[in-house]
Amino acid sequence: MGSPVLPDLGTEILIPVCAIIGIGFSLFQWLLVSKVKLTPGSAASNNSGGAGKNGHGDYLIEEEEGLNDHNTVLKCAEIQNAISEGIINYSNIAASFF
Repeated sequence: MGSPVLPDLGTEILIPVCAIIGIGFSLFQWLLVSKVKLTPGSAASNNSGGAGKNGHGDYLIEEEEGLNDHNTVLKCAEIQNAISEGIINYSNIAASFF
């Protein structure tokens, strides 16, 4: 057999470094997604407040389709809350194994 591509010390360093990079990237993505607001309310007054296209005043429903249906906004907010709750529960279970 030939020599290994990466020595043992290299793999012991590379794997944790890649894990840290992956966690950092996921936190960055979470920060970007958490800025999008889905709560119903006067979105027009918040968007005209100078937050800009990518600021905290963006509302996903109105930006995507221009929908102002209150039921649609409520359903999307309910889905977002369910996903957040599932992620928190999964994180707690995963942390209990460590």
